[in-house]
Amino acid sequence: MKTELPSEILFSLILPRLPAKYVSRFNCVSKQWNSFLRTPYFSKIHLHHVTNDDHQNHHKFLFFSSSINPKVFHNLDCETPHQEGLPVSRSLPFEVGSAVMMFITSFNGLVCVGINEGGNRYEYSNMIIWNPCTGDYKTLFKPNSREECYQVTVKASGLYYCASEDDYRLLRVTTGLNVYIYSLKSDSWRMLDSMKVLSSISTLTSETWGASTLQNENLYFLTKRVNKYHQLVSYCIIMFDTKTEKFKELPTPSSQDDTTICLNSVLLHKDQLIHLCEIYSFCKVNSTVAELSAKLWRIDGDGDGDWTKVGTYAIPRNFYGYEPLHLMSDGNWATLCRSKCHVYKLDPDRDFEKISHRIDNPPKGKYVETLVSPNR
Repeated sequence: MKTELPSEILFSLILPRLPAKYVSRFNCVSKQWNSFLRTPYFSKIHLHHVTNDDHQNHHKFLFFSSSINPKVFHNLDCETPHQEGLPVSRSLPFEVGSAVMMFITSFNGLVCVGINEGGNRYEYSNMIIWNPCTGDYKTLFKPNSREECYQVTVKASGLYYCASEDDYRLLRVTTGLNVYIYSLKSDSWRMLDSMKVLSSISTLTSETWGASTLQNENLYFLTKRVNKYHQLVSYCIIMFDTKTEKFKELPTPSSQDDTTICLNSVLLHKDQLIHLCEIYSFCKVNSTVAELSAKLWRIDGDGDGDWTKVGTYAIPRNFYGYEPLHLMSDGNWATLCRSKCHVYKLDPDRDFEKISHRIDNPPKGKYVETLVSPNR
């Protein structure tokens, strides 16, 4: 028997299947390993296994030490939110000083954060694309770009990958409905013709857009329209086709009637499908007591298919306002409570039995542990 594994088996079949945080330790084995593990090729084959293997805990909740002066960060497995104690804090690889740092969006292990210096509530002084697993980061080019690109409050933000150009890009839709795209490859911004790309969308000015979800090279945003009392009136899904760079509006499943008031809806991604989670209240006939329930839907295809109801669940009233964060591989949900101080593991098949995990600050966002670098 050979005493060593062939290098093609080791580099192509074994190392790409290991969690990213372990792979980074093997850079010290030899110069050959260090050289190969840092190549864009290895990052791509490792990313393929990460995004297609649901059995490993790649999905993480990202926490900062505090909103103000966030010098360190830590994360929590989305699949095990009930574990006791958070991992050891890690220092940020870039200087933040006394600035406020905000989570904007993430994709393929890259996280986009905004830095507020000098108390400016309306504009980021810098935006950074960063891989929390490897520590690699890149500050987005700001000179000669429009100030709108760096607005703190915008309609939508979304990171995505353009396969034809081998380029990661950042979409920003401003409050004035101007559309900008940043290219990581060219380190530059460009403005789209908003009249053309938004022409199929109605009532945009009265809607707020949620976090982005990417599937089949499309970005999805759940938009909500509220009245003057901040009560939800209606919602829809807006899709951005990253290939044509145009938006279109998608219908949501017909699930409400005169007895239901939607409390919370969120788009989730699981098993390569887009899921819509509705948490709503309803009143039974001849009853004045409102009860809580939830419906989980999924849509097939590129948003052109029909919505399929996955399940309906009864929810105890004390779970009013809970925010779904992640669909686990075992069918449970990770949710954040109203006080933003506990993450719960909820089992829909057992009346949402809860396992609490105390946190000092709510999660700022969710990302996947990969070896993708913003500098390569």
